[in-house]
Amino acid sequence: ILYSKNEHIKYEPASTTKVMTALVVLENTNLSDKVTIGEKPPLVDGSAIGIQKGEVYTVEELLIALLLDSANDCAEALAEHVAGSNEGFAVLMNEKALELGATNTTFKNPSGLHEEGHLTTAYDLALIMKEASTNEEFIRISQIYSHQFVNHPFSDGTEKWAVNRNQLFNEYTNYLYEYAYSGKNGYTPEANHTYTASAVKDNQFLVAAFLNAEDKDNFYLNIGPLF
Repeated sequence: ILYSKNEHIKYEPASTTKVMTALVVLENTNLSDKVTIGEKPPLVDGSAIGIQKGEVYTVEELLIALLLDSANDCAEALAEHVAGSNEGFAVLMNEKALELGATNTTFKNPSGLHEEGHLTTAYDLALIMKEASTNEEFIRISQIYSHQFVNHPFSDGTEKWAVNRNQLFNEYTNYLYEYAYSGKNGYTPEANHTYTASAVKDNQFLVAAFLNAEDKDNFYLNIGPLF
């Protein structure tokens, strides 16, 4: 650990939760597996790509939407596919957290939406991001800039896209960082802004995790000096 502050204080992780969601999915499925969307995922609150009941997506397509566009509807669809329900999937998430040594983490759902007791710490989140950064498919998907869902337009016929919200990869923002390797940001009113990222420079690999930030500048502008 090069630097830490309040690293064991529990906060809500918001959509950085989806790093663990993706890990559990990747360990329990094949990317080509077909997922039929159930009744509940399209009704989820927050960010979504607009999947509909009865549609069929591959696991890879749903992971792309999960990691790029932070799609809560896809998080729930993947959870149901793997474990039958959000609650069943949370059991797998918590088992994985303990395996990684993230002993101050409790997941209640796959999306990171506010739920009593859904908590992690900066230390634990860094452990989870470190593990994710060893998964080639996680890294590949998290580095995609944008993706069109060719066979899944919106109901009005317009194109459906996912665009990477990790602004360290976005050349059109002030936050582009050439050494960025992976990352996931999040926000809910209860969690404030959250972020975890990894970077590689001169053969050195580093991970950072931030929770309960007041705004994005608190982590995006501080990533460079850390890395």
